[in-house]
Amino acid sequence: MIAKAEIVFSMAVFGTISIFVRNIPLPSAELALCRAVIAAATLLVWQLLTRTMVRFQDIKKELPLLLLSGAAMGVNWILFFQAYKYTSVALATLSYYFAPVLVTVASPLLFQERLTGRQMFCFVMSTLGLVLVIGVSGGAGAG
Repeated sequence: MIAKAEIVFSMAVFGTISIFVRNIPLPSAELALCRAVIAAATLLVWQLLTRTMVRFQDIKKELPLLLLSGAAMGVNWILFFQAYKYTSVALATLSYYFAPVLVTVASPLLFQERLTGRQMFCFVMSTLGLVLVIGVSGGAGAG
């Protein structure tokens, strides 16, 4: 029961992010920084409460990759928040969730993976859905 409540809470927090992004008069980069600082502080408090601290020795080998992925996530958030300012919330969110589809299609180039017929079908259907939504809204601005 607690796990379900945690999921509902986290989805409610994420689902309301557009309200904050659109109503807080800060640049997207500053909003992303604030979000990262709040997340880091929350994780630190959680680790202190549960006494499950991550030791530097445990992550030292992976530190460059962790820093690179953190920077990529920061850029991702900045672009996502900026999209809220230039288009509708629905279109920005739909485009944001389209990213895994693009990664799937890029995987043969990046990781020499072979795409299955099912993956290609899903890519075509996802792309068609995105095109239909963009076409229906006419690329409507932030209204």
